[in-house]
Parts: sequence; structure tokens; C-alpha cells
Amino acid sequence: MGHRKPRSIGWLIALIVLASVSSAWIAWQRNRVEKANSVVELCMDYSEIALYSRRVGINIEDCLRGLAEEGIVSVALEEDTLGSMETAGEIVIIRGSEALALGSNGSPYRDILLAVAEMEVFSPSDTIVIPCNVDAATFLANRLTLRTCDGPSISVIRAGDATGYAVSLPVDEARKLNLGIRPSKTAQVQAAGLRVVVRFSNFPNVSEKWIDSVMTLSAVGAIPDCVIFAGTEVLGYPRFVSATVCGLDRLGTVYGDIEFQNQAGGRQLARALDYKTVRVHSISRAEVDRDLSVAAMRDRYARAVRERNIRVLYMRPMMKPIDERSLPEVNQSLVAEVVSAITDQGFSLGPAAPFDQLDPGLLLTLLVVLGVAAGCVVLLDAIWDLPFAICIGLVAVFAAGFAALWGLGYPLLARQSVALAAAIAFPSLGAFVLFCPDIPGKTRDCDTCDDGALLASKDWLGSSGTKFLTASMLCLAGGLMLAACLTSRAFMVKGEQFLGVKAMHIFPMLFVLVAYWKRYARRGNESLIASLARLNRSNILVWHVIVIAILGVAGLIYIARTGNTSSVPVAVPQWEQKMRAALENIFPARPRTKEFLIGHPAFVLAGALVALGETGLLLPISILGLIGQISLTNTFAHIHTPISLTLARVIIGLGLGFAIGLVATVVYRAVVAQIRRAAGREG
Repeated sequence: MGHRKPRSIGWLIALIVLASVSSAWIAWQRNRVEKANSVVELCMDYSEIALYSRRVGINIEDCLRGLAEEGIVSVALEEDTLGSMETAGEIVIIRGSEALALGSNGSPYRDILLAVAEMEVFSPSDTIVIPCNVDAATFLANRLTLRTCDGPSISVIRAGDATGYAVSLPVDEARKLNLGIRPSKTAQVQAAGLRVVVRFSNFPNVSEKWIDSVMTLSAVGAIPDCVIFAGTEVLGYPRFVSATVCGLDRLGTVYGDIEFQNQAGGRQLARALDYKTVRVHSISRAEVDRDLSVAAMRDRYARAVRERNIRVLYMRPMMKPIDERSLPEVNQSLVAEVVSAITDQGFSLGPAAPFDQLDPGLLLTLLVVLGVAAGCVVLLDAIWDLPFAICIGLVAVFAAGFAALWGLGYPLLARQSVALAAAIAFPSLGAFVLFCPDIPGKTRDCDTCDDGALLASKDWLGSSGTKFLTASMLCLAGGLMLAACLTSRAFMVKGEQFLGVKAMHIFPMLFVLVAYWKRYARRGNESLIASLARLNRSNILVWHVIVIAILGVAGLIYIARTGNTSSVPVAVPQWEQKMRAALENIFPARPRTKEFLIGHPAFVLAGALVALGETGLLLPISILGLIGQISLTNTFAHIHTPISLTLARVIIGLGLGFAIGLVATVVYRAVVAQIRRAAGREG
């Protein structure tokens, strides 16, 4: 790139600098919004609290008050079902086929059961429901008929002062009927000084009338702090999500989006609410029962808050001892350690709230877009030596395309497209920086110097270090531009995501090949097509096939470990998990493994090889080196990670990677020198 006339490249560099400054300003504003939202809500599941209190012999009211004193902020109430009420001993459920026999055998519910025989419409497959106390009777009277208005039929059975219900469903299906939140439980939670989180469930024949009925103050018993939907769908999906939005607005409550659980209708709901949501992290009952230690759960909760903008921690009590301590002591320790870990990170406990909206605006975004366009044109110019007029035209076309998408009503797609362009262009430029011969640093031909000179020479250090710094600054600028394009509440709560993660990991690798071809593999002025045709006529040896197979497997693993989802599951090795934990304890932000341990050291080594004139292993090492630059830029695509943490992670990774790269280069050169000495070669 250095051979270009200043007029052809200088103005493009100026645009990149201007866009970088604009992106840094946007990042600063984002940091302010993130710092302002520092309240974390500890929430515990009511049904599991009830089970725990029975297991340890503590009154549930006392248990709730104890949790409030320990730091729990809210309690999540799921809707009562006929099955949960039966388990709690509040109702009796009897199969219709057994009703007459039980009625004639002196059952305590004899009058109700005998009244069944007098019903005009009754089937032995129906289910008889009989309340056992006043609270249950009142709740069923208010909810059961309404719940089944668009489903199974309900018949009210009266015998004196007693009331029962015949539900035209088999017992197993009747037990699943959800009835809404019990106001008496809401009052119980509030009396303990805890806030209320409600968990509504969806069902196939849900209606707007039902949604309106459950999402009212009288039905819930209080204004809930948050709504976290149970199951795999949000309430109202697929036809009546808008009714749920209206209900949330009426209650003035916030929607809790569960991390790693893509509930159907969740994105539609979040968009309708303008992403005024809070992110929820939960450790499932099954995971808790797998003998997870208190420390493991504490670290997981703390990491979710610190690294992923989680603001509600959904907790469950431990149901069995894990050491010599009693069960109450273990649970007290769990809550205390989570509270300590959260507050030590600068967060406070209380009701979670959505992030403030942050929109850089069209003008500032356009400055960023021009910088990304300039980066793309510099990349193309590095390949084809574009005329000045073509460079101007390409930047104009890029900006016009963005404006057109925005004007046609696709601002989200416009932002995501520019972000992807930045994610591909700037790491790809790193490859041309690596192979560029004009970066300061003296090139030495290893075939003209002896081994002692090879080991003693420091000429490669300045060249390699300069190239590493230049490429890293380009990728840092690209990452800031990428983040600036996506800076908004929608991405901060992961309601929307960066598109093209796998593409940004693949395309720069192709540009590495192009850069290598232009510097080393090209013969004279032959075109890329001519070079490919020449390669096609070459003989394929066995070792070629072996290398291609190895690269294919490595590429598959590399791609499988990128992106938001993976079709090829690749487990993180145990040694890497331990290393990650150790790095988290040492540094304020854990650097990414593929950056500091693979990519950055390989880039430093590749830069040294270029300076020393060694090309034997240059291409595969350069490919490894670009992994770090791609990952650096990709780190900024995680908008749900605080920008301050992202910057710390990148800087620490660069420092560690450069240091490891220097050591790796010295070791590599020493090994090469020893091999040559053993082979009897003169350096």
C-alpha cells in the first residue's frame, strides 16, 4: 500500500481517522449509559422456596423474610395450575369414572360426588375438581370458568354449601390448566418485604380476553416488578402478542428476557416495547442438582452481570447438602457470596431497570459509514491499485447504499450491513500490512547469514512490532466503527445481534491468500486468474492432500467455535476452562484465548519471517496470525458486553499476545538454527 500516491490514499486514511474519533465518542456515550445502569435484582423462585421450606421445616413466611434480609430482592410467582393446587392439598381431583363409586363409599366429598350423577351432561372421562379451603374456592370461582371459555366446558356442581367443578378433560390434561397468579401469594411475598415477579404461561387457545384478565392489578394482586414468561413461548404467541404488550404497558412492568432461552414471540415483544427489557440469567434446577459448588454458581452469576449486561439473577435454593454444613447454612452462603461478588464489582442490589436509549443519530452514523467505506476502498486498492476517481466513486456508492437502506425503512439492516463490512475489511487489511515490504525494518535473507547472526539479529523486531501495532490499530478502529454502527438499546440487551459472524471469520482468510499471492506467488504482472490457471495445471502430491485435510479439519473446528450458534458442537477443553478461570482472577477482563495464545503470537512470528525473508512456513503462520486480528474486531460485535470491558479485554490480549509472540519467535529461530546446524548447513 505504501507505493500509492499520497492523494490516492491520504484522504481515505483521513476518513478512517475521522470515523475512528466519531466511533470513540459514541463508545464514550455508551459507557456512560452502561455505568448508569448498575442495579442488579436477585430473584428466587417461589415454588422452590416453598419446597425448600417444607424440606428444612421452616415456615414459608419466615423463609421469605430471611431471604429478604440476606439480599434477595424479589420472588417469582408462577401461575397456579390445578396440578400445583392438588399437590399443595388445596383441591381434590377425582376421575369421573371413579366419582360414583367413591360417592357411594362414604367419601368426605360424598354430596358433591352424588350430585355428579344428577348432571345432564357428564362423561366418565371428565375430571371432578373440589376445593378444600376458602382461598382455593374463591380462586377457582374467579379463574376456572374464564380460563376455559375458549376450550373445554366447565360444569359447576353444587351440593348444599359445597361447590365443585366438572372439567371436560382427562385428569392428566386437566392438571395442566394454568389459572393465573394467586393474589394471596402476592400478598405473602410483599408482606416479607420482597418485590413480585410474575411468570405467565402461554397455551394453544389463548385469547385476548384471558390475557387482559390475568394482566390486571386485581388478578395479580399488586403491580409486578417484572414479568418473566414461563415455557418456550411468551404469553399471546402467535396471534395476540400485541395484547400482551398492552397488558405490560397497563401494569407498567418490565419484560425479563431469559438469556440462552429463545422464547417464541420474544423478539416481537421486545421490538414492540422498544427494547425496554431486562436480561435474566438463570441456573436451572437440573444444573443446581448436579452438585455445583457455591463458588461455581457465584462466579457464573457474577460473570453474567459483569460481562453480559444481565440485570436479573434468577436463583434457586440448593435442595441437598454439598459439604458438612447444614442445608440452611449452604443456602445462606450462596446468597451471601453472590451478593458480595455483585457489590464488589461496583453494582448495587434493587429492582432491575431497562437501559436508557442511546442513538448516535444519522449524522454521526454517516461519519462512521464513510470511515468503513474508506477502509473497504483501501482494501480494494491494495489489490488492484485503483485510480483516484474510482476510489471516490466507490466511497460515494457505499454511502448512498447505506442511505438508501435507511430511507427505505431498513435502518437496522443498514447498520448491520455496514458493521459486517467493517468486520471484514479491517482485519483483511492486516494481511496486506503483514506482507507489505515498505513497513520500516530491515529485511534479512536467512540464506546469506550464519546461525549466530540469525540468533543475535534484532532487525526483525522493529519490523514485526510495527506491523503488529499497525494491523492491530486498524482492527481496533474497525471494531470501534462496528460497535458504533450497532450502538443502541436493542443490541445492548441482545434483542438484535450482529449479523455475519461466520462470514467475518472466513472472508479475511481469503484476503490473506490474495495478499500472499500478490507479494510472493505472483509471477511478474500475471493476473489472479492466470495464477489460478497455473496452479490448476500443477501436480498434486500426497503431502498436498494431507495438508489440505489437516487444514480442512482445523477450519471446521475454527468455524464451529464462532457465531451465536453452532451446528457442530465443540466442547471447550478442561485445560482451557481452568486457564480461563485463572485469567479471570488475574486480570480485570479475561483476554480471548485465540487472540493472546494463537493469533497475536503467530502474527508477530509471521512479521519476523517476512523481515527475515523466510517464506517456507509463512503462509500457514500468517493465516493463524489473522485469527487474532479477526477476533479483536469481533470482540466489539458483542454489544451486550460493556464497552469498557471489551477495550480492557482487547488491550490485555494485545499485550500478552505480543509478549508471547516475541518468545515464540526467539524459540522458533533457535530451533531453526539448531536444525540447520545439525544438517551441516552454513547459515
